[in-house]
Amino acid sequence: MLGRQLSRRLRQWVPLALLALFGAAASAAGAYPDRPIRLVVPYTAGGISDVLARTLAERMRKDLGQPVIVDNKPGANTALGARLVASAEPDGYTVLFATGATAVLNPLLYPKLSYNPEKELQPVARIAVTPIVMLVGNSSPHRTLRDLIAEAKANPGKLNYASTGTGSSLHLAVELLQSATGVSLMHVPYNGSAPAQAALMAGDIQFFADSTGSAMGLVRGGKLRPLAVTTRERLPALPDVPTVAESGYPDYEVTTWFGLMLPRNAPPDVVNRLNASVAQAVADRSFRDQFEALGLVVPPALTAAEFNTYIGRERERWAPLIRAKQIVLE
Repeated sequence: MLGRQLSRRLRQWVPLALLALFGAAASAAGAYPDRPIRLVVPYTAGGISDVLARTLAERMRKDLGQPVIVDNKPGANTALGARLVASAEPDGYTVLFATGATAVLNPLLYPKLSYNPEKELQPVARIAVTPIVMLVGNSSPHRTLRDLIAEAKANPGKLNYASTGTGSSLHLAVELLQSATGVSLMHVPYNGSAPAQAALMAGDIQFFADSTGSAMGLVRGGKLRPLAVTTRERLPALPDVPTVAESGYPDYEVTTWFGLMLPRNAPPDVVNRLNASVAQAVADRSFRDQFEALGLVVPPALTAAEFNTYIGRERERWAPLIRAKQIVLE
């Protein structure tokens, strides 16, 4: 009799216990984040991208209540870090600190890329925009971009310009300028901004389009002369430097960007939570001031859907130029 009563009670209690257990698990699963987040940065430590990522990570830690751990994974023009995140679990605990190279240029330049950003990565939030500044050395006779273009037209193919590598945003910025102005310049790729800057100061090259984040110290130190910036509006950090559009080429505008991406199929609530955390950071005046002083632009936040549309427009913009110039990387 007692055995039958216990058996009956167990049959009643077990489903209730299982329901409670699964309910608790579902509740825990929905409490994102409940453990540290890994932020994969596909660049070496110490550069502007790393500084931005670490500053954002600390802001997000305070907002999300969990550590956001920066993990530098440089290599293969950001492809190493992108591949790592693309193959991770889409649970929101492995996040990519992405750039225009990662999501826009690489798939247009590399026939064999180790990841597919459209199929394997999901845009989350834009953080900042990186303008480009057109530079000459202090010994250069050119005081304006118009001066440089005039000499280039008079001496086709005789002026050298540096880039940080074939297919880089800095290279493509000058390719676009050549298309807009009809000039012909000689491309000299360097392994990074520092050696290109040194070559410009030494007079080995005549022109370099560099990111403002990299060039700002030398510009403020009077070692390099800025001719124009590539944004639609003048930069607060360089208010006396005209835009390329002001210099006579009204349709010219080039920037690249930093943002966050997740593995494809990440839950919408996770995407929205991370997007909201970035939006809170970029809305803070001290955050904007810090990076605008370094030459970046911190625009208003985009939703994840708006960021996805923005990336799509960038792909559509650069694809024709890359095809026309037949730029292919292996």
